[in-house]
Amino acid sequence: MFEAFPSDPESDSHKQLSASFERVIREKATDHLPLIEYAIALPDNQGFETRFWSATHTPMFDESGEVIAILQHTVDVTELHQLRNFAKTSAMLSGPSALIETDMFRRAQAVQEVNQALTKERQHLQDLFEQAPGFIAAVSGPDHVFTMANAAYRNLVDRTDLLGKPVIEALPEIVGQGFVDLLDRVYRSGEPFVGRGVRIFLNQSSGEAAEEHFLDFVYQPIFNREGAVSGIFVQGHDVTDHRRAEEAVRESEQRFRLVAESAPVMLWMGDLQGKCVYLNRAQREFWGLDEAAVAGFEWGDMLHPDDQTALFAPFSQGMRDHAPFTTEARFKRADGEYRIVQTNAQPRFDSSGAFLGMIGVNVDITETRRAENALRDSEERFRAIANSIDQLIWATRPDGFHDYYNQRWYEYTGVPEGSTDGASWNGMFHPEDQEHAWKVWRHSLETGEPYHIEYRLRHRSGQYRWVLGRAQPVFNEEGQITRWYGTCTDIHDFKQAQEELRASREKAIQSEEETRRLAAMLAERVSELDAANEEIQRFAYIVSHDLRAPLVNIMGFTSELENAQGEIESFYKTVSETKPELVVKSAGEAIESDLPEAIGFIRSSTVKMDKLINAILRLSREGRRVLTPEPVHMSQLLEAQHHSLTHQLHERGAELVIEKVPDLVSDRLAIEQIFGNLMDNAVKYLEPGRPGRIVVRGHDNGLSVRYEIEDNGRGIDEKDYERIFDLFRRSGTQDQQGEGIGLAHVRALVRRLGGAISVKSRLGEGTTFTVTLPKYISMSSEAA
Repeated sequence: MFEAFPSDPESDSHKQLSASFERVIREKATDHLPLIEYAIALPDNQGFETRFWSATHTPMFDESGEVIAILQHTVDVTELHQLRNFAKTSAMLSGPSALIETDMFRRAQAVQEVNQALTKERQHLQDLFEQAPGFIAAVSGPDHVFTMANAAYRNLVDRTDLLGKPVIEALPEIVGQGFVDLLDRVYRSGEPFVGRGVRIFLNQSSGEAAEEHFLDFVYQPIFNREGAVSGIFVQGHDVTDHRRAEEAVRESEQRFRLVAESAPVMLWMGDLQGKCVYLNRAQREFWGLDEAAVAGFEWGDMLHPDDQTALFAPFSQGMRDHAPFTTEARFKRADGEYRIVQTNAQPRFDSSGAFLGMIGVNVDITETRRAENALRDSEERFRAIANSIDQLIWATRPDGFHDYYNQRWYEYTGVPEGSTDGASWNGMFHPEDQEHAWKVWRHSLETGEPYHIEYRLRHRSGQYRWVLGRAQPVFNEEGQITRWYGTCTDIHDFKQAQEELRASREKAIQSEEETRRLAAMLAERVSELDAANEEIQRFAYIVSHDLRAPLVNIMGFTSELENAQGEIESFYKTVSETKPELVVKSAGEAIESDLPEAIGFIRSSTVKMDKLINAILRLSREGRRVLTPEPVHMSQLLEAQHHSLTHQLHERGAELVIEKVPDLVSDRLAIEQIFGNLMDNAVKYLEPGRPGRIVVRGHDNGLSVRYEIEDNGRGIDEKDYERIFDLFRRSGTQDQQGEGIGLAHVRALVRRLGGAISVKSRLGEGTTFTVTLPKYISMSSEAA
C-alpha cells in the first residue's frame, strides 16, 4: 500500500492508515475511517495533491480462519469535505447562491456516479459470494437472523427459505447439537470459533432421516462502527466425503495390519526405491527384527550371494514394468541358516494410478523342496531297482487301482505300456483263474492282509504260464494304507516239476534216469525259486522303507525263504524215506549247503549293488544338471582341493605341487569334480615305499587351456588307457575301494564342457592325465 501510495511515515495520515490495518489484523474485524487526509501524487511528477477519503477495511480469511488479506473500499470525499467547510464559514449561509447550487449539483451528480459504481461492485461481490465453492452465510443480532446465505450453504442445509429467519427456526435440528451455543458465545465474546471436521446431522426436506456431515467452518464476529458485535459471518467447507475417505483408508489399513500381523506367511511392502516400508510379524521373526528396525533394514544383505541374479533380475523387471513376478531364492534366517523362500510380488498403486512400489508374500519352501528332492531320488532309485531285477513289479493306489508296472512286466507280457492300468490286469489271467484272483485281491484290499496267490498269466508267446503273485501294503504314520507294491514270479517250470513228481508218486515204476532228471530239475527250480524269493523280499523291504535306505538289512524278510526252505527239506526228507531211489547226492548238497551259501552270497552282493545304484543315480543327476558359466580362479580352486587332501598326503608321505595354472570361464562344480577326482586318484594309486610326488600345471593355448596332473605312482598298462574310462572298468591290482565310475564321470564332465581328456603312463613310473578345455564355455559346446 505504502509503495503504491507513498507518504511520510511520521505524518498523521500515514499513522492513521497503518493503525487501521493493524486493528484489522489484530482484531480480525472490519475497521472504518470516516475521513482521512491523504495526499496523492500528481501526473508527470508535478508533486502531490491533498485529498480526503472515506475508507472501510475488511479482513479476508482462509479455510483455517486466518487473515490472508484486507479488502479496502475507499470513496474520494474531498469536494464534499471542502464544501462543508466552506458552508460553515461563508457569509452567504443565509441566502441561496447560484454558485453553491451549481457546485452542489455537480457534486451530487458525482456522488450518484460513485453510488452507481458501488452498486455495480456490490453486485459483483454478491455474484462472487453466491458462486463461492465454500458455504457462506451471515446472521445478525442476538437471535442470529439470517441476512445472507449462498448457494453452497442452502444446498448443505437443504433449505431455500432462510433469509429473515432465526437459526433456531430455520435449522431447529442443530439446536441440540451445540451450534446455537457456539453462535451465542462468539456473539458475546467477539472471538471467532474455528471448527475442524465437526460432526453435524441435518434434516432432509424429503422427510428422510437426518444426514450426517462433517464440516470445517469459521464463526467470525461482525463489528459495527462502535466496535460492538452486530452479527456473525459463517464460512466453511463440507468435508464429509474427504473425511469418510480418510476413515475408509484408516479402516482399510487397520484391517490389513490385523490380517497381515496374524498371517502365517511372511508379508512385506516396499517403496519406489525397493526399501521395506512394512514387514509383518512372521517376516520380522524370520529375520529377527523388531518394528522399529524395519525402516533402516537392508533386506538385500540377507540374500545368499549365489542367488543375487535369481532375485534381483525379476525384482528389477517388476519395478521397471510395474508388473508382478514370482521367484525363489535363499535368505538367511535369524539363526544363520539359509532357507529357500518363494516370493510372489504384486505392484502397488494409489487411487490416481501412480506406482507406489511392490507388495509381496514370502513362503519358506525349504522343507517342501527337500521333500520333493527326496521323493524324486526315491522314485529314481525305485525305478532303477525295479527295472534291474527279473521280477514283474507292479504298484497300486490304496483302492487297488494299478498305476505302475516295471519294464520287465511289459517285456514278459508283450502288451503296450499302460494297457493294463486300472483293472485291465485281470484280463491277462487264464479265464479259469480270473474270478479267484479278483476274490483274493478284494479280500486283501478290504482287510489290508498281504496278497498271495498262484495263477496262470498270458506270456507274450500266447502261452499261459504259472506265476506266483505277492503284494504288501505300505502304511503311513496313522496306520493308513498309502500304496500296494506287488511282484509276479514265473514258477511255471516248478509247477510242471511238481506235477511230474506227483505223477511219479502215482506210478509204481519209474526209471532211475528220469528220477535223476526230475530231482535235478527240482533242485534247479528250488534254487531259482529261492533266488526269486530273495529278490521279492529285497524289493518288499525297499518299498516298505519308502526306498530311503535301499538294500539295507536286506535279509529282513528271509523268514519266508527259510520257511520255504523248511518245506523243501521236509519234502526232501519224505522223498528220501518213501522213494530213496529218487534221491541223488547233488540234490542233498543243494538243499543242505548250497542254498545257505547262496543266501550269504546274495547278502554280500546287495551291498555292492547298492553302491553301484547310488553311483549311477549320481551320474544321472549330474548329467541333467544345467551348466552355469562363471569365472573360475584355478589356483584358488586347486589350493582348496590340496587342503582337503592334506591328511591323505601326510599318511602316504607325499607332496602335491601346484604350478602356474591359467584361469577360465566354465562351470565351477564340474571343474571341482574333474580335478578333485583326478587328484584323489593320483594320491590313491601312489607306489608304496616310494616318496610320492604329484604336480599340477597348466598352459594357456589361446582359445583353450590345458592342464596336466602328473604323478610318480604305480602307472597304468598301455592296453588299459581306454578301459579305465569305461563304466565299472578298472585297471591293475584292485586293492583300493571304488566302483569303476570315477574316471567315466570325469570324461563325461569334460566332454559336457566341450573338452577332451587323455592319459599317458609307464608301469612302475607314473601317470599323466591331460585335460583340455575351452577357455570360455558356451552352452552350445555341451555334448549332445
